[in-house]
Amino acid sequence: MESSLPAYHEPHGAHQNGCVSIIGAGPGDPELLTIKADRLLREADVILYDDLVSAELVDHYPALKIYTGKRKDCHHFEQDAINEEILRQARQGRKVARLKGGDPFVFGRGGEEIEVLRKHGIRYEIVPGITAAHGASAYSEIPLTLRKVSSSVAFCTGHPVNKIQAPDTDTLVYYMVASSVHDVLDAVLKKGRNLDTKVAIVQNATRYNQRIFTGTIRELREREKSVYSPALLIIGENICQFIEDNWFSKKRKVLVIGSGVKSYDPADFVTVHLPCSGAEGADRQVFLQCLSSMTEYPVIFFSGVLSARHFFTSLFTSGKDIRHLGGSKIITYGKAAVSELRRHGAVPDLEIDMEDDAELSRLLLEKDITGTTVLLPGSNYPDISLIRAIEQSGNRVAPLAVYTYGFRENEDEIDLDFIDEIYFSSPSCVRNFHTHYREIPARIVRTCANESTALECMRIFGKREGAE
Repeated sequence: MESSLPAYHEPHGAHQNGCVSIIGAGPGDPELLTIKADRLLREADVILYDDLVSAELVDHYPALKIYTGKRKDCHHFEQDAINEEILRQARQGRKVARLKGGDPFVFGRGGEEIEVLRKHGIRYEIVPGITAAHGASAYSEIPLTLRKVSSSVAFCTGHPVNKIQAPDTDTLVYYMVASSVHDVLDAVLKKGRNLDTKVAIVQNATRYNQRIFTGTIRELREREKSVYSPALLIIGENICQFIEDNWFSKKRKVLVIGSGVKSYDPADFVTVHLPCSGAEGADRQVFLQCLSSMTEYPVIFFSGVLSARHFFTSLFTSGKDIRHLGGSKIITYGKAAVSELRRHGAVPDLEIDMEDDAELSRLLLEKDITGTTVLLPGSNYPDISLIRAIEQSGNRVAPLAVYTYGFRENEDEIDLDFIDEIYFSSPSCVRNFHTHYREIPARIVRTCANESTALECMRIFGKREGAE
């Protein structure tokens, strides 16, 4: 079977080495990307992007995409591996866009990456982005400075917990506090702040699912110790300016499935675009060819929940069942993939839950998984880091696209608690959406592009009062 790895663009320019643009993508809202960043991304041959960069943003650009982020239960690059991949791409004469959430030089490790580029003589440029603190401030209406209230502000980090800083400024902003909120509050109290000091937690700043908690240090210490990532903690009396019914919260949040044609006024709506992805978008002929020659793949490696989900969906719709895989050893990466496998009546032969590529290669060798062909189901954008780790243990890898890029294995699914309306652009989009969401809450308005889409929506999700 031919590899489904996407082809690279031809290198640009006369230089033997390419060039690297280290770009800040902003805190989450795709519209906060700068004009210069947009130009460089359009010119790029390859984009290496982080976890906090939205799929909606990356989808706008034709370059090869390589995910380098980190999320629990998903394979990912370590920083050293990211540096090596940037160098490898640049040395092949490519225009490389290194796309990072927020600003590259504000807790973004951009300094480490340019140090590597300097050392190896690779040309680079740096494009600043709106850092999370600025985005959270604007989208929550909590000013970081305020006349007669706050004339100084400090940006800090909640890690490591034994070295948390608490500068003597009017306003403190802490990044990366998902698991260390109470540690930060303890550090602030030790520096002299009192229990009635105003605090705010802003989760998913500038995104459709932004959530804000306000109160005092005393009240926050009584809450659970962990919050959902990404989260910022703001401390200071300027939080008195916060109003719950702020400008961003007033906008209705619309989830547009597929290439929607309905226009939503950005003054009143926040649109969340989700490509119409799923097993239907994958190459069915290639999948069927793979099924007909399963003996050529002694090992199947499921790297995440979506790879397992769409593989088995395609398997069952092809008239086959789990017995068709009887001769293949099954490996899973992460607990979510294990759960998905068991849902389909399969139990993995080997469960992997580690984060280092070198450890993965060593483990495969220890388990005598070497010198064989590994079938790697996934999206049409394979995990190149994972492929190399498997190859380093002496194996051949056959990537198989079982779904097209839309939902990412590393990305949380859409939180319907924040959605007011869903727009379906075609019947296939309704079906693909249903593979991830079995029902739509009654409060959410369902809008369809045409009659056939509306009929499919009613068939799958049921009929409602009134027109759809």
